[in-house]
Amino acid sequence: MTRRFFMELGKKIKLLRKLNDLTQHELAKSLYVSYQLVSKWERNISSPTFETLITITDIYHLPMDFFNSPSTSETQTYEKEKIFTAFTEYMLQPDSDRPTIQTISVTENVTEQMIKKYFNNIDELMYAFIFYTDQQIKLEVKNHIRSNKNILAIFIEDMAPLLYSKRLELNLLYTRPYIKIYWINFITSKYKKILSNHATTIGKNGIELDYAIRILTSFIETWLSQSNPEPLEDFQLRIEKLTTTTINQWPIFNRSV
Repeated sequence: MTRRFFMELGKKIKLLRKLNDLTQHELAKSLYVSYQLVSKWERNISSPTFETLITITDIYHLPMDFFNSPSTSETQTYEKEKIFTAFTEYMLQPDSDRPTIQTISVTENVTEQMIKKYFNNIDELMYAFIFYTDQQIKLEVKNHIRSNKNILAIFIEDMAPLLYSKRLELNLLYTRPYIKIYWINFITSKYKKILSNHATTIGKNGIELDYAIRILTSFIETWLSQSNPEPLEDFQLRIEKLTTTTINQWPIFNRSV
């Protein structure tokens, strides 16, 4: 029971490799790791880091929740939510260091045994927490994209309100160094997967797509990294103004001396 997620993760890596007709050496080469490490993953001796899991989903075009282990009962859902609450409480502590299962277990009414029932190490927990947060936000923009709605309009009218509703959690993800880079890599990869299927709106050039994603994610990061993010309506007006004005007329470049 204590290795449920760990075992499933190893099986998924092996399945992924077989489906892509890869040897352990070939998979290892694509990830810049040793084939011995891939073998350990598949045999459940060790598990990939959080960053490696994100890299695998990106390289092999997998669903972003490919490695996430869904709850299968009300008890499991309840226990996982308690663990995520404890993790959030830990991140709320100022100047907190990279968490461990032990440090999280003392911040809320959860035990190490409960945490290890679902997560073998802290990387697995952070991976699951990011997916949990993203699912709570419910960035369901695909239907708008398929209807040829302008990408910028989707960002301002549909995504921004959802992001603002989870500003506390997102502020933590954008400001805690031990999880920030993982979150940014995750959300950048997610947006790229969504927008790449709608290249006509933002240009067929891959460089243009990268620019668009980096600009949008930078807007979000700057907004939600603030301890007290400006109100949603002000942010929407700000983005509308910035994106309809040439850059040399932006306030930060056009101040009186």
